Amino acid sequence: MEIGQSADKSYAYLLGVYLGDGCVTREKWRRGEFHPVFRLNTIDRDFAEATRAALMNLTDRKVGINTYAVKKSSKPNHALRCGDPEICKNLVLDCGGATSPKTRLPTFTLESSEKEFAVGLMDSEGFVAAHSQCDSYYMGFKCCDPWLREFVILLQRIGVQIGKVSVCPPLRPHYKTPTRFHIKIDSWVRAGLKFNIKRKQDRVDAWATKHGLSYS
Repeated sequence: MEIGQSADKSYAYLLGVYLGDGCVTREKWRRGEFHPVFRLNTIDRDFAEATRAALMNLTDRKVGINTYAVKKSSKPNHALRCGDPEICKNLVLDCGGATSPKTRLPTFTLESSEKEFAVGLMDSEGFVAAHSQCDSYYMGFKCCDPWLREFVILLQRIGVQIGKVSVCPPLRPHYKTPTRFHIKIDSWVRAGLKFNIKRKQDRVDAWATKHGLSYS
């Protein structure tokens, strides 16, 4: 895929989404042939829309979002689909290949796109949670993937300050062991990073207002 100057930021964001909540699957089409398809399932419509916007900067193919109710949930699911085989191939290759998918951070080193990549991963796997004992929020990241410590280095490189990296017990026996770290919200704001997911960014904004910070 040729990624021009205007498209590299969109692809970097898409790489972050793919490493997080996105996936590439093979889908059987009408002629019986199997083709790769990029998919994202999320409860956040704004996340799906941001991902679609990135894809539309990279492809002329249709990027659809199907919204439907989910049992035992008050929130609907937004299912995004894009069948551009070139995008699917590059996402898989850049993040480990077909035999070891999502095992590494992409090897691209475009400094102008590292922030977009970080936001894509944070939209997927990052969290901004409320403290149980005080009227405030804390931010962090949690996943079970082997590239987490590389992501820490990338965040530090773009100005985000990281707390202790710690291994957590798996939720159930035989589950993968997750690793997590906290992020200093003031450094996130000062780095000029923003979530595309409004419910997350609203908490960052509330924290920043309380502490007298604002985006420059």
